[in-house]
Amino acid sequence: MSDKVVEQAIDNVRKKSKGSFTPGNYRITINFHPDRYTTTGIPLLLAIAQDGCLKSQFETATSNGGLSAYKGGERWLWEQKAFDGAYNNADNRLRPKYGALNFREYQTGASCRFGSAYFELKPQVLERTTFCYPDSYFTPEDFAVCSQLGSLIDKANASNDDLLDDYIEAHIHGVLSVKDDIECLVLDPCYHSSVVEEHALKLGVPVKWHKGYELSLESMSLYPDYRGQRFIELAKEIAQNGFINPRLLGIAITRQGYDEQDIKKIWHYLARFGYSSI
Repeated sequence: MSDKVVEQAIDNVRKKSKGSFTPGNYRITINFHPDRYTTTGIPLLLAIAQDGCLKSQFETATSNGGLSAYKGGERWLWEQKAFDGAYNNADNRLRPKYGALNFREYQTGASCRFGSAYFELKPQVLERTTFCYPDSYFTPEDFAVCSQLGSLIDKANASNDDLLDDYIEAHIHGVLSVKDDIECLVLDPCYHSSVVEEHALKLGVPVKWHKGYELSLESMSLYPDYRGQRFIELAKEIAQNGFINPRLLGIAITRQGYDEQDIKKIWHYLARFGYSSI
């Protein structure tokens, strides 16, 4: 039953795919904030280690984007349309997990908008992944399976979207196992020798490091219209020695009680302007 549901969802997307084959050893990445907690108060990486798999927002009721993963919600309605009702009566474990295709080979993952860390998935996961451009939030009309990604890549390359929005969204169907499907976890170096690294090592997958996000308040102040001056002022309360980084933003949420949606806007500044390859 489970295999049939997943196969049906992928086949439904295959029928609406229009792209040509594009060679390339592209990987799927799933960006997230590694220092956050589940709704039950468990550190996120520990929860993933205990579960042995990554869960969809239908299972976790959490998201770095919108929170509408319930029957009749916007996420449910979008998946109903995108996959032609394949998941309407399916177990939530089988619903897609969201990531992005790292066709630009960013060192920080394909969709840093959603966090400083990312899981890189093994190549075989591509076969049970579907794609769309732009992000599903924008109700896209262009879809593809892994063998027909050409037109989505062309559209993304030709886009003038903000660099935080230029990713090709990936939907990984079925259970996503830490042991079988994850190649590695890539973290920001601000988490070296921290509890985040300690928890990451419990996953049993290689842990790697990118060069790291850091943004000065001086540089941030050059872009008052990007998310708004009030978020620059808020960043001044969080910064240390005139700089912000992912660890400081995590502390602001988990220990200092700042509003997560406000900190998300500050993260957008850091993700957009605080890494040399973006």
